Amino acid sequence: MTENNRYHFLDSSRGIAAFIVLMAHTIKTFSPTFFQSSFSFLWDSEAAVLYFFILSGYVLTESIRTERLTPSSYFNFSAKRICRIYPAFLIVLILSFLLYPLFNSPVNGWLQEYWQKLPTSFDVIKQSILIARFPNEPAGRILPHDWTLSIEILISLALPILAWISKRSSWLVVVLTNVLVKTLPIDSFIFDFAIGVFISTKKDYLISVWKKMNLLGHGFIILFAIILTQISKLLPDYSGQIETFMIHSKSWGLGILLISLISSIRVQKFLTNKFLMLQGKISYSFYLVHLIIIGILFKWQPELSVISAFILCFSASFLLSVLLYNSVEKPWIQVGKKCFSGTKGQ
Repeated sequence: MTENNRYHFLDSSRGIAAFIVLMAHTIKTFSPTFFQSSFSFLWDSEAAVLYFFILSGYVLTESIRTERLTPSSYFNFSAKRICRIYPAFLIVLILSFLLYPLFNSPVNGWLQEYWQKLPTSFDVIKQSILIARFPNEPAGRILPHDWTLSIEILISLALPILAWISKRSSWLVVVLTNVLVKTLPIDSFIFDFAIGVFISTKKDYLISVWKKMNLLGHGFIILFAIILTQISKLLPDYSGQIETFMIHSKSWGLGILLISLISSIRVQKFLTNKFLMLQGKISYSFYLVHLIIIGILFKWQPELSVISAFILCFSASFLLSVLLYNSVEKPWIQVGKKCFSGTKGQ
C-alpha cells in the first residue's frame, strides 16, 4: 500500500473518532439517561480524544522519521503545525462569537455549564492564543472543547524532540514521559503522544509480529485491547490505582488497536472507501463545529428525539465541515507545504 493510502486510512480512523465524539455529545445532550446506559462504550468520547492524540504522535513522527533534528527542520515543522491548526480554529471561534446569541445560556443539561457569560471582542483575542489559555477552564470559553487544540499544538512543539529520543531508544520515550508525568507538573497527555511516537519508531517490528499471528491470536489481541479501554469501568474499585499506574489506561488499548490497524490490509482497504476518507479529511473541522451546532439545536429544539437530533447535528456538521475544509483548511495546508519545506507536518 502506498504512503498516501496509508495516510488515507489513518485519516478515516480519525474521522470515525470525530464521529464518536459527536455521537457522545449529542446523546449526552438530548438523552442523558441513555448516555449512561450499558451501551456507553460505543460512544466513549474520552477514548476518541485519546486516540486523536496517539494518532497525532504516530502520524507526525512518520512525517519526520527521515529528517534530522535541526533548528531549521524544527522551525518548518512548527510553522506547518500552526498553519494546520490555527486558521480553521480562528474562523470557527469568530463565527461562534458572532452567533453566540443562538446557543448561549442553555437552561438545563450538561451544556448548562457553558456559555453563560456574554463574551467580548477582547475575550475572542485572548481565547485565540491557544498556547496560553485565558481562561483555562472550558466553562469560560466560547469553544469549550478547544482544550484539545491547546494540547495538540503544545505537545506538537515537543514532538520532534520525542521522536529524536525514540530513534535512539524507542522504549525510553514511553518510560521517560511516564516518569515525567508522575513526578513533574507536566500535562499527562504527552504520554499519549509518546505512545504514537513509539509505535511509529517500532512500526516495522510491530507489523512483523502481528503478521506472524493467526486469526485467533489477532482476535485475542483485539479483545485484550478493548478490555484495556474499559478496565477502569470493569474494575471501578481499583480505577484510581489503575490510572495512577497506567496514566491513561484507555491509551494502552487504543495503542494496540492502532498497531492492529497499521498491520491489517483488510481493515485498511475497508477504511479507504470514499465516504470514510472524506469524513477523515474534514474531521478537524467536524470536531471544531459540532458542539456549537449541538448547542444551537438544543437551545431551539430541546425536546427533539435523540435520533432526530443526531441526524440533524451530523448532517449540519458534515456539510459545514466540507465547506470549511475546502475554503480554509486545504488552502492553508498548501501554504504550509509551499512556504516551509522539509517536514510534512501533517
